[in-house]
Amino acid sequence: MLNPIRFLQKKLPARLSLLVLASVILMFVAALTFLFRYSYLTLENESLRKADQMLAGTVTHIDNQLHEVNVATRNMAWYVEQNLNNPDALVPYTRQLVQNNPTIIGCALAFEPNYYKEKGELFITYSYWADEQNSELVTTHNPMTIEPNFNSSMPYVAHNRFFIPIKENVTCWIRPHAPGDTRLSATIACCTPIHDRDGRSVGVLSADISLTKLSNTILAVKPFPNSYCTVLGVQGTYLIHPDSTNLYQRMASDLIKECKDPKVGELIKSMLAGESGQSLVELKEGTASYVLYKSLNEGHWSAAMVCPQSDIFSANLRLRYTTLTLTILGIAIIFVFCLFFIGHQLKPLGLLAKAAQRIKRGDFSTTIPQTDRTDEIGVLQRSFSTMQSSLVHHINEMNQASEELQQRNDELSEIKNKVEESSRLKTRLIHQIADKMIPPVKLLESAMKELSSNYENLTEADIHAMTDNVIANAKGITSLIDKMLQFPQKKKS
Repeated sequence: MLNPIRFLQKKLPARLSLLVLASVILMFVAALTFLFRYSYLTLENESLRKADQMLAGTVTHIDNQLHEVNVATRNMAWYVEQNLNNPDALVPYTRQLVQNNPTIIGCALAFEPNYYKEKGELFITYSYWADEQNSELVTTHNPMTIEPNFNSSMPYVAHNRFFIPIKENVTCWIRPHAPGDTRLSATIACCTPIHDRDGRSVGVLSADISLTKLSNTILAVKPFPNSYCTVLGVQGTYLIHPDSTNLYQRMASDLIKECKDPKVGELIKSMLAGESGQSLVELKEGTASYVLYKSLNEGHWSAAMVCPQSDIFSANLRLRYTTLTLTILGIAIIFVFCLFFIGHQLKPLGLLAKAAQRIKRGDFSTTIPQTDRTDEIGVLQRSFSTMQSSLVHHINEMNQASEELQQRNDELSEIKNKVEESSRLKTRLIHQIADKMIPPVKLLESAMKELSSNYENLTEADIHAMTDNVIANAKGITSLIDKMLQFPQKKKS
């Protein structure tokens, strides 16, 4: 199994590639950290700006519609007040208001009980479009209700859309107080009181607009896949909400009890106060959302856009994943490129290393290839080639000198052998001469002892005989010495 550490220890290109890769990764991390942080803030600001613009545009569009209905209703109320003495002439006003305003789907004109005694206790006229295509305009005078399809036994005077404007003496928007699968439960009415000449409120003129159409307009505003809009009415009631179950059973204040985030309460209070702004809250546990809100309908309502934080930064997350994938791929490509490029550039070093190993083993015939490179590696390769050539030349000279030295050593060895042989011969000769010299010397010694001890008793003839014998032995010794002295001269010659 390949050991990465040992592989890196042996492979210089791999180590250099890792160093380059580490530098690249460090720069990438720094650049991506700055990029992600900057893109996070930029995307957050841009997304919230986009959502705020869409909410502002929607609020402006709805405000314009509501203002048009409000103005049209109050203008028509003025005409009604001018003709209170002729109840039959008032019916066309309701039809005219519906026909001239495409936003209005119904108009009701209701008076206090017994105001027109000739018309009975309750007098009401209600004109409305009978179909969604607005092709059939119907007018009714049912005193029990302001909409025939709403099955109720409660007279119109008991509806909040009648007694609230009368009691408060103000123009206001009223939501039906009871749910039901009828068009009435999906409407909201702009109600304005009708005054007689004495300024007393005697009736109510109300113009209905479709909450369904209004909801479609608002709910269609989705800057992000899971974002949604909602509209809060008076006291935090839901006028528009994507979850229809919240429209009657729940109020915005219920969120304060359900959510653990204390900022939700501050958000609801700010919205009900008619303020505008934005806040990051947790409407669900673990799910953070940006809530952008603006006042609507002259501050009486509040429109809010809820944008989950995950939606806002989903594009950023995709960008991060894409960038990280491309970065990892780029780093891998850079590593492979560096590995092969550096390996190719450092290939001469590998050749030099192998040549050095062969030279280390004693193979001095290794040939270093020539190169045209002018960089440091080229200079090193040429220098190594020159060094190798010089080394081979010096080794050849050393081999030649060694051969000559060996020849001289052989000659000296031969001479040494001859000298030793001569020395042995000389020693043997000396020993032989010495052996030959012993008898004459002993004779001389004996003659000398006899001569010295018996000199007086010897005759002259004996003395002469002994003298001749001594001289003869002396000459023999001298001759042997001469031969010994002449031996080295003969060897030299």
